[in-house]
Amino acid sequence: MTEPAHTSWPAVILAVGAGVAAAFQIGKAPIALPFIRDEIQIGLSAASWILSIFALLGATAGASMGSIVTRLGARRMLPFGLILLAAASLAGSLAPNLPWLLASRAVEGIGFMLVVIAAPTLITLLTHPKDRQTAFGLWGSFMPFGVAVAMMAAPGLPLVGWRGLWLGMAALLTAYALLVHYRMPHPAIPAATASTHLLRDIAATITAPGPLVLAGIFLPYSAAYAALTGFLPTLLIERLAVSPGVAGMMAAAVAGANILGNLATGPLLRLGARRWAVMTGAGVVVLLTLIGIFSPDMPSDITYILCLIFSAVGGLLPGCILGGASIFAPDRRLVPVTLGLLMQGSNLGQLLGPVAVAAAVAGGGWEAARLVLAPAALVGVGLVLVLRRMGKEP
Repeated sequence: MTEPAHTSWPAVILAVGAGVAAAFQIGKAPIALPFIRDEIQIGLSAASWILSIFALLGATAGASMGSIVTRLGARRMLPFGLILLAAASLAGSLAPNLPWLLASRAVEGIGFMLVVIAAPTLITLLTHPKDRQTAFGLWGSFMPFGVAVAMMAAPGLPLVGWRGLWLGMAALLTAYALLVHYRMPHPAIPAATASTHLLRDIAATITAPGPLVLAGIFLPYSAAYAALTGFLPTLLIERLAVSPGVAGMMAAAVAGANILGNLATGPLLRLGARRWAVMTGAGVVVLLTLIGIFSPDMPSDITYILCLIFSAVGGLLPGCILGGASIFAPDRRLVPVTLGLLMQGSNLGQLLGPVAVAAAVAGGGWEAARLVLAPAALVGVGLVLVLRRMGKEP
């Protein structure tokens, strides 16, 4: 299939907006956690599953869902994923207990995965190669932007409650699904889509140089990002004794700082920076800031500054990783499967990060979190160097 003659930037913005709406469902949980814990009387370890179970299916079946998107079409699956998210958020608003809420969050995770595989697939199909990395740098900002905006709802939570927030999200997702259904253009379909086979697609993707390593790099970063943003309101309330509303806004600023790194990815690579070098530098900064953030003797104001640095510089990683999907995929038809595999690594990190950190904190205080996150970040840096040795792309 030939590449598009020009980039459809309105379609790119529409796809990124779908990702932002999906990411709202991640950002709503951290600010609601204190209210949910108070209502249903659960501890931090149990509450961590409200953050983590969202990523359950994506952590186990991301590549398979990528193959499904390949077979059924990204243009069709994007609004379907948004509607599924809306239905699950509506169900969650009615949850009478923790198991019901966790089940609704798991279904939200399925819808989220469909959106974050289908949307970048459409970006790939609707962009000219010279604009693709810039478009993926923009796409990479969907998560921090969505999380940050959702966290800004924190001051209003005492008025509407967490159930009202869930209902509002359901309405928003439904409206955006209709917008995508009627306004997203239909891209040309890559050749041989009709002859795809799920297991064969997955086998071809994981045996190609790069996709599995990229997914492995995504895992520790996502674990650290999910744990830090997920528990940051709680950490700020406990360390700085600020109100939940103020803690939510401070956490939103940290999540929003991640946008800077994402948006910088495209210009850096277009100016000639090597992908592996950008990822290595970002990985080292992530490692060092995590050690500092959870050091017991670090002053509170310096800890918060390190959180901002972690988020801003770490934001270079998603853009580099996701932008590498079309480069390291075995062929262009398998870009959705490659994206699914990358998101599987990301979701596995989101699943394990908060749970592992909560267990460590329960046993040894907040400083114990670095004993989990720092070694994982070091593994991520090592995998970047493995990617470099493959020599497929500078």
